[in-house]
Amino acid sequence: MKPEDLQFQNFSSNHLRYYDNRAGDFSGKFLRWFLEHIFRLDPLEADDAAVDAKHDKGIDAIYVDDVSEIVYLIQAKTKTSDKATLGDVDLKSFVGALAQFDSAESIGDLISETKNERLKQALTRNAVQPKVEAGYSIKPVFITNVPSNSDADTYLKKKDGIVLYDADVIATEYVDLEVNGGIQADFYFDVSDTDVIEYDAGGAAARIFLAPALNLLKMKGISDGSLFEQNVRLSLGNTKVNRGLRESIRRKNEHSNFPLYHNGINVLCEEITKETDQKISIRDYVVVNGAQSLTSLLAEKSKISDDLKVLVKLIEVKGDIVLSQAITRNSNNQNAIKARDLKSNHNIQQRLKVEIEECSHGTSAYEIKQGENNKGKRVISNEMAGLVILAMDLEQPWNCHQKYKVMDDLHSDIFGRPSVTGGRVLAFWESFQALGAALEELDNELFGQYTLTRYFLAYAVVSIIRADELGAEVLANLDTIAANGKLNNFVAGFENLAVAAANDLNAEISDDEDDHFDYKNDLKSSKWCRQTAARLLAQYKKDVRRKKADPIAEMFDGLL
Repeated sequence: MKPEDLQFQNFSSNHLRYYDNRAGDFSGKFLRWFLEHIFRLDPLEADDAAVDAKHDKGIDAIYVDDVSEIVYLIQAKTKTSDKATLGDVDLKSFVGALAQFDSAESIGDLISETKNERLKQALTRNAVQPKVEAGYSIKPVFITNVPSNSDADTYLKKKDGIVLYDADVIATEYVDLEVNGGIQADFYFDVSDTDVIEYDAGGAAARIFLAPALNLLKMKGISDGSLFEQNVRLSLGNTKVNRGLRESIRRKNEHSNFPLYHNGINVLCEEITKETDQKISIRDYVVVNGAQSLTSLLAEKSKISDDLKVLVKLIEVKGDIVLSQAITRNSNNQNAIKARDLKSNHNIQQRLKVEIEECSHGTSAYEIKQGENNKGKRVISNEMAGLVILAMDLEQPWNCHQKYKVMDDLHSDIFGRPSVTGGRVLAFWESFQALGAALEELDNELFGQYTLTRYFLAYAVVSIIRADELGAEVLANLDTIAANGKLNNFVAGFENLAVAAANDLNAEISDDEDDHFDYKNDLKSSKWCRQTAARLLAQYKKDVRRKKADPIAEMFDGLL
């Protein structure tokens, strides 16, 4: 993205048309776009955060990050002129509005006095007053679609703490996800020997017909998977379903019956360019359901006869990404769909995939779809990464046995936060992988080999780091540490702390050894995990005072 892409006309046409039903004006749409694409919130969370309306007291959105204990106060100012810039006037007005949030008492007064019900509800729903009283920090964020000028830059130098996202910063941080994927080319379906059912719904034209399998195999991108980029998963390899498909293809006497027991494929195209009784021509296409079928057909191409036809549902979407994603989610699939599959095209997951690729310099691949080809790279499963974040960032190791919730009920809590960047995920992942030596220190081998033990130990080490002032700052800036090439230094310090914590853990559980230590139950107890981690922290502090352990300040010196 370039800064000029945020100009009113360009931005409205190319990015905001999907927000028409969620906000009435350019400013409201821009705010929600920012919250989703730059702040990394889910659409529902973005709508909940927005309070933009009359009497909003200068605050357009409120978002509370309970993990970082930060209350974000966001104001959006948009300009419709391509020549406009941001000066200091709007910033001064914003600073004046922030006085209402100086203390928990002033926030209470604001809740009582404001005429903006959305603002009152947001402050109350997020418990902003008691959280600020408990120590949550306030972080003001000013966003605009135009570049800042020298007046704004000079003013901000005098006002510490205000984070400015102008057109230049937003363009730099935006990740172009290219969620449509697929093939940018022309293609035609052979319909010379089939009836075509036509169906039009709300501007989306659909055609349903039987196409010769050999005709379908002429589509580009089957072998390298690019045809299926919007598919919620790719070819799953040698599964029972795929073996059955290939076996049916090999039986020529069954070819005429193929459409009777095969679900067919769903193809989305940008445009149906021409239709005759012989051909349906299309431009720019993607298969959103049928990767397994087409890859199986390609593998058995030599066995395919003219009698083998496949049911095709062709839908012209005309660039409507929302419709495309809805079709993808609701398409029938031969193998059972999991929540992870449905989240594979989510903006948050797509963005993390790009960021981890860049942050690791191409050595690691963030796997968001089943069946991805990531040969030669270290694979980070997004589902497993979610469990790591759940234990280390959200501090809930006792819930890590509920893997099915990571890409479902807990997806927003785990991934949908401004702080969850590719660098942060990579840092936690590499640290988690470095726990092997620490686990070998555990005297109880069965306890050391139990899956949840690894998550608990990771949580305990993070708790030790977070209790130190410098350590907390390090954890808050893991993405910067990764970007500066110092991730290995952090992981080395983490590993050393983990080994020490494991040895202390041996002493903690010695009285509960053998049959009396019900670790399978204890590791699922928040009370046991918190109390045990607290004792490990206390032991570490004691060892530092006795000079038996290095303090965090020395261990992580030079990281920031």
